[in-house]
This record gives sequence, structure tokens and C-alpha cells, in this order.
Amino acid sequence: MPYQMMYSSQASEPLGVTGLEEILADARAGNEARNVTGALMVVDGVFLQILEGDRDVVRGLMANIGRDTRHHSVKVFYEAEVEARTFEYWRMAYISATAEEMSTWTGFPGTATVQTLLADLDGSPNRVPDFLVGILRVLTA
Repeated sequence: MPYQMMYSSQASEPLGVTGLEEILADARAGNEARNVTGALMVVDGVFLQILEGDRDVVRGLMANIGRDTRHHSVKVFYEAEVEARTFEYWRMAYISATAEEMSTWTGFPGTATVQTLLADLDGSPNRVPDFLVGILRVLTA
């Protein structure tokens, strides 16, 4: 059964296009080798990433991510075994969104900042699957 994990973190330095492209290239290559899928969003210097794959592989990858100096304040706020991968066709999808757009996907109206959204998701983890489906809809639109 696939394992899904969602975490957030804060960029250590302002992230330009080149830095983001490097992160995505590294993630996609590493995920290909590990059979991991997922999605990455960056909003106002905050990373929100979903990882999917074998439980031990995802947890090992998360340990590596936690040591990456390109970000700090890493917080895992959702992890679960799931029936099927949400992002099975993406080694690492990337979505550019605002906090308001992400709020719409979760059903938390009026969220003005990514920090508020993450706090809301952390306080209501049962809404995370709906949030993931919202992301998937954006990717496939």
C-alpha cells in the first residue's frame, strides 16, 4: 500500500527561478530512482510538498530532506497509508499558487497567508485528502 507524507518548510534564502529549477531537477531525478511521486508548491518562501511511495523510502527521503540547508523549520503534518497514489504520473509536479487558491482547495475560506493555511491543515488533517484532490484537479485541468 502506498504511503503519503506532506510537509512544509521555510526557504533559507529568497528562491529565484534558477534555484527552484535546481530543486525540481534534483527531486525528479531522486524520485525516479526511488519510485517516489508527489507535488511541490512554493508560496511566499514556504515549501509545501507531498511525497508518495514505499513507507520506508518516503521516511528515509524525509530524513534527507530534513538535513537540506536550502530550507528550515521542516514540519511533517500529514502521513498515512493510502489506497492509491494521488500523483502517480508525476515524479515531482510543481504548482504555482497563492495562499488564497490553496485555501479554496482545502475548503478553508478566507485564508490570507500560507502560514494560516498550514495551521488550518495541521489542525484538521482529515481535510488533507480533499486538499490533495484539489491540487490534482489543478494539474489535470
